[in-house]
Amino acid sequence: MSKLEAAIACHRFGLGARPGELEAVGADARGWLLGQLEGQAPTPRQLRDLPDTADHFTTRGDYFVQRRAFVRSKQAEASRSENPEAVRGEIEEAGRWMQTALGVLFRDALMLEFGRRFNVAVTTDQPFRERLVRFWSNHLVVPNAGGKVVMYTGSYEREAIRPHVAGRFVDMLLASARHPAMLLFLDNDVSVGPQSPYGQETGSSLNENLAREILELHTLGVDGGYSQEDVIELAKGISGWSVVRVPGLSDTYTREPFPDLGKEPGTFHFYADRHQPPPAILLGKRYDQPGIAQGESMLRDLAHHPSTARFLATKLARHFVADEPPEALVERLAKVYLQTGTDLSAMSRALVESPEAWQPELSKLRQPEDYVIAVSRALGRPVAGDRVGSPVAEMDLMNYDWRQRRYALAYDRRQIDPGPERVRQMPESMQRGFEVVRLYNVIADMGQPPMKAPGPQGWYDRWSDWSSADSIMKRIEYGVRMAELASSSFEPRAFLRSTLGELADEHLRQAVSRAATPAQGLALTLTSPHFNRR
Repeated sequence: MSKLEAAIACHRFGLGARPGELEAVGADARGWLLGQLEGQAPTPRQLRDLPDTADHFTTRGDYFVQRRAFVRSKQAEASRSENPEAVRGEIEEAGRWMQTALGVLFRDALMLEFGRRFNVAVTTDQPFRERLVRFWSNHLVVPNAGGKVVMYTGSYEREAIRPHVAGRFVDMLLASARHPAMLLFLDNDVSVGPQSPYGQETGSSLNENLAREILELHTLGVDGGYSQEDVIELAKGISGWSVVRVPGLSDTYTREPFPDLGKEPGTFHFYADRHQPPPAILLGKRYDQPGIAQGESMLRDLAHHPSTARFLATKLARHFVADEPPEALVERLAKVYLQTGTDLSAMSRALVESPEAWQPELSKLRQPEDYVIAVSRALGRPVAGDRVGSPVAEMDLMNYDWRQRRYALAYDRRQIDPGPERVRQMPESMQRGFEVVRLYNVIADMGQPPMKAPGPQGWYDRWSDWSSADSIMKRIEYGVRMAELASSSFEPRAFLRSTLGELADEHLRQAVSRAATPAQGLALTLTSPHFNRR
């Protein structure tokens, strides 16, 4: 039984077994999982030198500052030139070049962040904790939804989610709601109380997007007992929650330059003159707190609400145990959540200690990215040799050679991919970049482009969401291809034992032992239902 539980721990709770991991788990599978919830885990080495949200925000702002300065200088030149039309043509041509440079910069940041994040999952010795990072990041999701937030998807997870997965949900919720990426994604950065001084001056109004998603997707759930009026009241409470802008750029409403607030651009800022004056009444409770304290109090109460406890417990149990989780398990997790003051570590411990989570039936289908991670862990194969480069942290518009970052364009413009032969002639950093992009596209072709959930609801989590014929065929093709590449490094029967262990049934063991070639034997394991399920 201990060997079976070790395999369940690695696959159901973890990210798939690495070579030697089943033996490392040994006879204490629960202890191995619970140990990963202890304390504050250090930042994984692959993520330590990545730009933070403020860095990315300032880089984007610098682009507009530099572009404006360039255009103004050229306009002045045109006013003095004997051929002003030629100068205006230069401005148009330079504008196209600059816009391309910014697009490549965004894609560069996204691809390299993806590669680093992927390698954390492939190499970590705390796979349960890493699964929890991804679960909660998907719950309070900021997806790559285009130009406004494409650079912040990874830094948001690193700053708002990762530090709190073994802490309290109330702290994670507050960190998420105040994070510039979330504020920009759901437009709360421009939400203004109509009766605030700024609102009366400009005629601007509330934006309800973030308030609605907090109630529907982050806390109570769609059936949690709130109304449209509650959405409006919460929007009042968090009005004025916004972001420090780059000084000199224009305000959305007044078109006046943003002032220098003496704070780093791209960080949270509460604009008191844009906050709707109290009171606000949420779920029948009156909130009279002044300023930022009003919204924070509302979020704290939402985090501790029984409907939130049940909503989160259901999602956690569905993710780890079954599409239709046992009612007793959901009730147990919700009770622990409320009794411990929204302690996610206690909730995760209760999950590990629940007998329902240790049934041998593999009832969940791995999502595409999880499947590719599991294959990479089994083969000990991080992308780009675990040497993914760093995104550009400073925008020098006039010297940024976007042509050296062509791989960044390839993820959604695949015709730019020059093919293996030409790639091998490129600098090593570009070769690694193309490898990252190709892996990204493999996962995207299975139906799950990484870091690009379809909306604020995140990725769905049921078998039916990932079992289309096309997606499954893409998995099989990928598993066969990876087996061929690794066939000289693994003996098939030993590989089966070290990856699936006791989760493999006798039929699969016999099929692998009778395989005609090592590549076929490895492929039988990697494409088996046992490996695709958890």
